[in-house]
Amino acid sequence: MTATAEHGKSIRIDPRIRERRNKVARSQGRRRLYVIVAILVAMGGYFAVRAILRTSIFAVRQIEVTGSTHYSNSLLVAQSGIPIGYPLTEVNPALISQRMEQLSWIGPVTVRKEWPGRLKITVRERKVLAFIPESSASNLEVDNTGRVLATVRSGVGKSIKLCVMPDIASSKALVQSAACKAQATPVGSYVSGKLDPLLAIDAALHSTPVADFSELATSNSGEIDGVLANGVAVRFGSTAQLQQKLRALQLILSQASTAGYATIDLRSPLEPVLSNW
Repeated sequence: MTATAEHGKSIRIDPRIRERRNKVARSQGRRRLYVIVAILVAMGGYFAVRAILRTSIFAVRQIEVTGSTHYSNSLLVAQSGIPIGYPLTEVNPALISQRMEQLSWIGPVTVRKEWPGRLKITVRERKVLAFIPESSASNLEVDNTGRVLATVRSGVGKSIKLCVMPDIASSKALVQSAACKAQATPVGSYVSGKLDPLLAIDAALHSTPVADFSELATSNSGEIDGVLANGVAVRFGSTAQLQQKLRALQLILSQASTAGYATIDLRSPLEPVLSNW
């Protein structure tokens, strides 16, 4: 028996109990050591794998870009910001998409890593929906979101003309091409929100072809008119009940002749009107 002091009293501890305590202490020490070693091994393995993945074995050796007709592959690769030899593990697909979508024609971008060293980029280009006068000599081509895709010479292209006018006193004034405000918007930017209703109508006409329009216009007050390819004006008023208005227009064009008429008024789609003014 071993004597110890506790509160001034002498207590004897059985050697077997002391040995048991020592074993428990040693066991706890070993467990702590195992945990520390396991952590060190895991950290070492992590950094070793990370170091290997950052070597030339797993570096970008090929960048494949598909889906574009307006830009060269070399330009798109440069726009991605990823050089050959860049660690594939460090490639940020979202950042690449953001960089490439800065190009006016580029829409959604998909980036995929293919191990050990290939980067595949698929782009979807925007499509021209309409054009907007920029000046007497040039137009802006825009897509369905109002993004300016390119500047082209006047007379180039077959899309619908979108126009903002100070006022549309009558459909006759629209047909005679009264003052159409020029839109000086940089390529890659978005046109004025005043054109959003016209873009909505144009997009609807593309998805469900009803008639061949040459122009859509809106006034400062928000009044919306259009011009058919045959010169007949179409009064929409607004985009409210747009599908009903397009169905009414389709019905009129399929069942009646517009010869001798100047205007088709769709502002009340249940009661469309053909008139000479």
